[in-house]
Amino acid sequence: MKNIFSKNGFTLVEIIVVLYIMSMGLVGVLSLIIQNIQSQSYNKSNLIAYQLAQEGVELVRKVRDNNWRDSLPYDTNLAAGDYFMDYADSAPTIHNPSAPEELLMNLDTNNFYIHGPGPTTTPFSRLITIEALNDHSLRIISKVSWGDHSRNYNYNLETVLYNWR
Repeated sequence: MKNIFSKNGFTLVEIIVVLYIMSMGLVGVLSLIIQNIQSQSYNKSNLIAYQLAQEGVELVRKVRDNNWRDSLPYDTNLAAGDYFMDYADSAPTIHNPSAPEELLMNLDTNNFYIHGPGPTTTPFSRLITIEALNDHSLRIISKVSWGDHSRNYNYNLETVLYNWR
């Protein structure tokens, strides 16, 4: 008669050790996947913030260039201060510090970023600061802020515009 307890196989302790090792490996893989997703989200937002900051600088440059075209002083509508501006605006609008919501950006029906109400909200806000360096140059600072995964981020882009005429 055979003894059923003498068969070769895995003991309960061996099975528990194998399951523990496998679970530790899965935890490592899952944490790597989560970190990758968070990194991808940050990189996407950072790229959008860079483009919005660049657009802010280019909008002020457009005003300067239009002033030249219209034979106006290069800094017309570009006094020192804090502003916001959209792609359809001809001049920047002065920012009221007691109304931070006016800096929030939304997507319009054409998926362009705008200040003010739009059908799609975004986490981004943009502030354009103009500083007069001297009679022939302006410092433009375009600051984009956003929140992601309960963290706040900022992207600042700075340039100097000159009166070449």
